[in-house]
Amino acid sequence: MAYVGQTVKFPCDTKLKEDVIWKRMDRLRYIYIGGMIDDAPARVTVDSNSSYTLTILNVTVEDSALYECVESDGHGNKHFYGLTVTGKPDTPLCA
Repeated sequence: MAYVGQTVKFPCDTKLKEDVIWKRMDRLRYIYIGGMIDDAPARVTVDSNSSYTLTILNVTVEDSALYECVESDGHGNKHFYGLTVTGKPDTPLCA
């Protein structure tokens, strides 16, 4: 779980030389396929080093989703990360 405004990081460690694929499962939207997808928000990045970490800056409630990383251009091991974003602890969730 994360709070609105925080930064979250999800690693996709791989020893393979091929890139990984990141996607958001609830919308079946690709985020990274050998590079960032054009319509990915600027606050979402992927390190193209051996960890291929997905970083989401300044998370919002709309970022809550299941994210999947697949190694080796989509043919390797899968890693899943569930993200739930809520209001800050001292902020009421409902007005």
